[in-house]
Amino acid sequence: MLDKNLFFDDNAEQLTTGASTNYLDLEIGRNIGAGTPLYIESLVRTAMTDASSDSTMTLTLETDDNTSFSSPTELQTIGTFSAVSAVGTKLSVGLVISDSVQRYIRVKYTVANGDLTTGKFSTYITTLPDVNTAYADGIA
Repeated sequence: MLDKNLFFDDNAEQLTTGASTNYLDLEIGRNIGAGTPLYIESLVRTAMTDASSDSTMTLTLETDDNTSFSSPTELQTIGTFSAVSAVGTKLSVGLVISDSVQRYIRVKYTVANGDLTTGKFSTYITTLPDVNTAYADGIA
């Protein structure tokens, strides 16, 4: 089960470097995850496409003391999707919330070799990461 209030993006198109649609206000829930491990997950909803299939999308978690993120500080790297990442490809990383975190957090999407024409993502915080691994059928 996912909490809609912990979504940075839900099936949002990201074709250029930019910030998540939503940010989280930690003043409202400052003890976020107190005693419970939290994870940030990002899921490819629409595959990324570009002319040469060489683009990448790197996700980082940022913090700032204002909603305009006028001087954001990078907290951690979530991971990188390649342009050939299939729908359903997922990044999952443990969330690190320390005393240096300011009031607001968001996700930044950074495109390299950026000529993306499609790409949608859902990125959120969860207590139960999806660790399911699909294996090839072993039946002959």
